[in-house]
Amino acid sequence: MPDSPASPPPPIDPTGVATPPPPPPGYYPPPPAPERKGGLGGVVLRVGLSVLFSLFILSIIANVYQAVLIAGLTTGLQEETFVEGDAAAGRVVVLPIEGAIDDSMARYVRKAVDHLLADPPAAVVLRVVSGGGGVTASDQIWHELNRLATEPESPIPVVASFGSVAASGGYYVAANADEIVCERTGITGSIGVIAQVPNLTGLFDKVGVEMITVTAEGSDEKDLANNPFRTWTPADEAVVQDLVDTMYDQFVEVVAQGRGFDEQEAAGVATGAIYTAGEALDAGLIDSIGYLDDAIAAARTRGNLPADARVTRVKQPGAGLLGLLGARAAVGGSPLTWSPEVARGWLDDFGQVRLAYLTQWIDRP
Repeated sequence: MPDSPASPPPPIDPTGVATPPPPPPGYYPPPPAPERKGGLGGVVLRVGLSVLFSLFILSIIANVYQAVLIAGLTTGLQEETFVEGDAAAGRVVVLPIEGAIDDSMARYVRKAVDHLLADPPAAVVLRVVSGGGGVTASDQIWHELNRLATEPESPIPVVASFGSVAASGGYYVAANADEIVCERTGITGSIGVIAQVPNLTGLFDKVGVEMITVTAEGSDEKDLANNPFRTWTPADEAVVQDLVDTMYDQFVEVVAQGRGFDEQEAAGVATGAIYTAGEALDAGLIDSIGYLDDAIAAARTRGNLPADARVTRVKQPGAGLLGLLGARAAVGGSPLTWSPEVARGWLDDFGQVRLAYLTQWIDRP
C-alpha cells in the first residue's frame, strides 16, 4: 500500500508575539527612502567648496601678478643675465625687438635706450624678430636707436641679429646698425609701404544703415580718403598714394644711409620683395649669415671686450595679461565697457588711413 502524502507543517504559534494593529482606513504607508549617496545638498556643497578654493588660488595668483606688475612699472626696465662672464671687463646688452612694431614697442625702446645711456654697455646686440608694423612707430624706434651711435662721450656700437623674420619695419629699425647678421633660415627685405583703409559700404548696404557726412564749406578735401562709408573715388586714391610714396621715399633714404647705397642701389632693393639670407647678403642688405652667438661675438669685438665678457638682456614686456593691460590702458577702454561713444570711436578708427612698413608676400618680377 503506497504511503500517504506528507501533511503540511503546523502553523507557527504566534503566542507571545505582538501583532501591530491594522492601519486605519485610507492610510497608505510612505515609500521607502532612497539610499543616500551624498544627496543634492552634498553635491552643491562640494562644488561650492571647489569654486571657493579655485577663487582663493586665483586671488593669490592675481595678487602676485599685480605685485610683479607694480614692481615693473615702478622700477623701470631691468637687465637679466643672458651669458655668464667676466662682469669687470664690461658687458654686451641684447635689446630685443620681437613682435609687431607699434606705439607700445616704441615706448619700450625709448625707455630701454634711456636705461642703456644711463649705464652704457660696451656694445649692444639688437635682436630683431619682427615682420614690421606702423610707419611712425618704426621711425621712432630707428630714431631712438640712433641715440646709441651718437652718444657724445662714447658712441655705443650696435650689431643687429635677425631671427626668423626681420622685414619691412623690422629691417627699417636696424638699417643703421654697424653690422647686420642674419640667421640662414631668416627672411628680410620687404622694403616698401602699404596703406590699408577698410570700406564698409557693402556691409552697411546689407544691414540698411546709411552714414551721412557733412564737411564745412571750404574744407571739401576733409572727406577725401577718410570716409569708409562710401565708394572711393580717384581723388581718394590720389591722396593715399601721395602719402604712401612719401613714406616709401623715406624708407629708401634710411636704407641708403644705413647701408651706404646710392639712390639707384637703394631703389633696386626697395621693391617690396622678400629676401632669403643668401639673397640679402648678395644684395648688400646684411653683412653676414650667422646666429645670435655670432652677433654677440661681433659685438664683443666692436666693444673691445674679451671673449668671456658678460652678456645681459633687456627684459621686453610680454604679450600675455601684462600686454593686454597695457593695450587697454593705451586706448583708455575696458573689455566690459560699451557705449555709443565707443562704437563711434571704432568707426572713426576704421576711417583712418593706416600706413605700415609691414611684410607682405609679393612676388619679385
